[in-house]
Amino acid sequence: MDDIARFEMFCKLRAEIRGSDNHLIVGIDIAKDKHHAFFGTAKGQSLWRRLIFTNDLTGFNRLIEQANTLMTQHNLTSAVFGMEPTSNYHKPLV
Repeated sequence: MDDIARFEMFCKLRAEIRGSDNHLIVGIDIAKDKHHAFFGTAKGQSLWRRLIFTNDLTGFNRLIEQANTLMTQHNLTSAVFGMEPTSNYHKPLV
């Protein structure tokens, strides 16, 4: 996929999410051993400010479990995960 196609996909996704009542936004700050996640809505409402999870399968399952719980509690149908990659520590999560 070329850069133009990737940019067009990004723009389409951003337009779909902006102001949506259906999306959970998960922002992840990557670190070597433990990551930090924030959960909110596309309209700026904070749902869960700080989840710290380990950089292994147990931690990843905890992240997904928390996302699923919040989606159920707030009647959200889609989740979008974004991360700030640091070094190569994000690769297991990807």
